[in-house]
Amino acid sequence: MEEKKKLILNCEVCDSTKMIEENYRHFQEITVNAGVLVVNEASKGILNRLPTRLNIERTIDSAEDLEVKIINGAYEITSGMMMPKPVILYVNGFLKVCPGTEEILKKCECMVINGSAEFPESFKASLDKMIVNGQVRTYPDDSVILEDDFIMDSYFPIRAREDRKYFARNAIVIQNADVDLSRLLQKNVKLLTPRLIIPESRIEEGAVLTDEQVDFVVVPEGLTLVFGDAVLDEDMLRREGGNLFVYGNLKLDEQADMEMLQREIDTLIVTGTITLNRDQKEEFQKIHAQYKDVHVLEQERIIQGMVKVLLNKKLFDCSPNGIRIGSAVNVVIEEDVTPEMLMNGLKGINCLEIECNKEQENALYSMGMMPGAALKLTSEIEENGRFSPTGLSAEYVPDMNQIINAECYVM
Repeated sequence: MEEKKKLILNCEVCDSTKMIEENYRHFQEITVNAGVLVVNEASKGILNRLPTRLNIERTIDSAEDLEVKIINGAYEITSGMMMPKPVILYVNGFLKVCPGTEEILKKCECMVINGSAEFPESFKASLDKMIVNGQVRTYPDDSVILEDDFIMDSYFPIRAREDRKYFARNAIVIQNADVDLSRLLQKNVKLLTPRLIIPESRIEEGAVLTDEQVDFVVVPEGLTLVFGDAVLDEDMLRREGGNLFVYGNLKLDEQADMEMLQREIDTLIVTGTITLNRDQKEEFQKIHAQYKDVHVLEQERIIQGMVKVLLNKKLFDCSPNGIRIGSAVNVVIEEDVTPEMLMNGLKGINCLEIECNKEQENALYSMGMMPGAALKLTSEIEENGRFSPTGLSAEYVPDMNQIINAECYVM
């Protein structure tokens, strides 16, 4: 007698509404792993009669014919869309719902978003139709959406429409004191944002353009605003000058001329963290700087471009800040190196071939450091004098299960 197989369905959407019972009676067990299961009265009866196991996030009971739409990547629901019949929307990415789409959303029986979703504040009632495995964000209905961090240029006051609201989720940055904010006031424009970064000379205009809840970040008079993380080097000083207000983190270039920095910098204000090497710290303290925090990099031992590298306990003991190997051909990890030494002291490895024992191999794999290197186990080299790429053997066992992996599966 032929042994019955098991059926395993792995899918994002499983549609059982067209299911024919006779097609599934020969299975010993049916397992459905799905984000959404679509059923009707007939298919519910069939699933109950069959030996079925359901691992489902959401079940939709529908008497109508549904369209399943699966999107891989960013997707926008706009007012111009046509949806002639009910839809299950499955988005693997970012979903943006635009204003004026209320009627379109009524056609969506269910929305599953493996990512983040953004929609107008008035659409909160639609959340009961939505499964979001990520961040949910809203924005004011009657506003124009800007970039999350919007840097206002001198053309924006000319382009802005009268009586409009402009929304930036993180911050609006007025980097240039010459931006004509008075024109925005004349047009009755409002800026909606949690944070306004503005030159000291434009505070009064900025206060009228925003509301009282906005957090003001004021750039002192005479300082140049650098928005975002930056690297402090000679090029930056040539571009921006020696009076700097950095909104973000600042890293000192490894080859920075510290005497030149001391000579050229008059004022330096950093809202975040300054990162520098240990041998730069003493000289940097002579610069007139304000900052939130300072992070000193412990310098690793870098072994670069070697044909053969021997990693042993003595080398780790002499490298308290860790070891990084780059562009090597052959790396031999000697027996006196424990897995703990590798996990605590090896910061990176890039080579063609690694010789190590089994415990060392397990440590490297647990650290994710062997994506491209061939592996030679020490025991195999000693016993066989040859290299087996995996060191593993497997006996073939016939699979008695029928496994189906799909984005959308119709039973």
